[in-house]
Amino acid sequence: MQISICLTSKLRMIAILLITLVPILTAADPAAAIEPSQTLYVLAAPFTTVTDTVESSALASLDPERIPDGLLIAAFDETDIDKKAFLAELSLEVDPARVVRYSPIEEAIAASVRTGRWIVLPFDRLDPRLKVIAIDGVRPIDKSFNPYRWPLVFRRGGESLSEKQWDDIPFANYDPSKLSDVMLTGVTALVRAVANYMDGFGPDFPAVYTGDYLRSADILHINNEVPFAAVCQQTPQQLSNLVFCSKERYLDLLIGLGTSVVEISGDHFQDFGDDAVNYTLDLYDKAGLPYYGGGRTLSEGQRPVFIDHNGNRFAFLGCNGKEEGYAAASETRPGAAHCDYSLMEKRIRELRAQGRLPIVTLQHIEYYKVAPNDQMITEYGRLADAGAVIVSGSQSHMPMAFDVSRDRVIHYGLGNLFFDQAYFLPETAEATIDRYVFYENRLLSVDVATIKFINLAQNDWMTADERAGLLERIYAETIVRNGAG
Repeated sequence: MQISICLTSKLRMIAILLITLVPILTAADPAAAIEPSQTLYVLAAPFTTVTDTVESSALASLDPERIPDGLLIAAFDETDIDKKAFLAELSLEVDPARVVRYSPIEEAIAASVRTGRWIVLPFDRLDPRLKVIAIDGVRPIDKSFNPYRWPLVFRRGGESLSEKQWDDIPFANYDPSKLSDVMLTGVTALVRAVANYMDGFGPDFPAVYTGDYLRSADILHINNEVPFAAVCQQTPQQLSNLVFCSKERYLDLLIGLGTSVVEISGDHFQDFGDDAVNYTLDLYDKAGLPYYGGGRTLSEGQRPVFIDHNGNRFAFLGCNGKEEGYAAASETRPGAAHCDYSLMEKRIRELRAQGRLPIVTLQHIEYYKVAPNDQMITEYGRLADAGAVIVSGSQSHMPMAFDVSRDRVIHYGLGNLFFDQAYFLPETAEATIDRYVFYENRLLSVDVATIKFINLAQNDWMTADERAGLLERIYAETIVRNGAG
């Protein structure tokens, strides 16, 4: 009995000693109390930056020939770590005096836009005012990205973990299962020379060089302006009067690209009458291709198309913004839907209240300048102000300027995707494909791809010099706004 009591007393003393010592030991080693975590950072620059990639060596030295002013903005909200330690953790062995820290992060982004300086910030804090810069050709917004082989990672705790063990620690702010990209495109009209090439070389001919990129999209938008006809035989008079139809087999191009949604707000959708419109809609229905911006009735054409992907909830809306006559849909006739801006604004607000991200594409006036006119600014702006995250001009035959803010993007025109205007003007041989990246139901980034026509039907990627020249012209007329739109 005495032995038992003695043993119990000793155990009690050991327990008291442990209770006393553990907090002391933990306090002596603050890292021991921190759960291992890692945050992905990205290198970015103002949206209108032409440079796409930088070498890691140039970043490490903040080479002023590659990095504007040889200075960098660091955006991080942690208050318990200084700038030097932060840079070391990101493996940026640069002079801290050449790095300006801003907190909160919103102030850092505003400073980057205002000064033109590049910025390092957390991946999930990106917004459309910034362009993601690749390091040695790698970007976190790319589908092939491997976060565990990325240099800009900020780690807390876990000092004893090996690199292999860190590979098992999820990122606090990067989860590819929450990412979606939406690819918006310009004019598709499978007629005239494009049709001739497709007849001779097959339906996939126009997309031989750019098709893989288009197919990579989670959600691919195609603006197909022309109806399919059961018998598509156009007379010279019809062609000279711009009365168009497409052959049914050309639909194989859209299906082969993995098209997710078709815009039918185009001027030519009624060119071959009600029968061709209904025939086209039947083909889309049979192929499982949702469409918007037109329909069998005006009400149908005004309805949004809902697409959900990885927790990102989209609503596509569209209409024809030209004068009455181009859009023929009514409650008794099929065709493209004319823009009712008051109704569109109401729908957009309702969709935002439902947690959806409205993407609006317009068949607007064809304006052969980079900068928009006053009508475009007003009408695109109304829809953006109502809450559309993207307002994109599908009608333009040449690439036009952007208007970008923290929570929305306006692109007044992308140019032709598949149409035979390569030799009409130098600018009509150029176009963009706009890839919008979303994360956790928020627009994160815009990736502007640039293409050129190499014949009357086929596009290919621009060279680096061609791309730089086009982006410089577009960005010279682009507005980037600090704050919300």
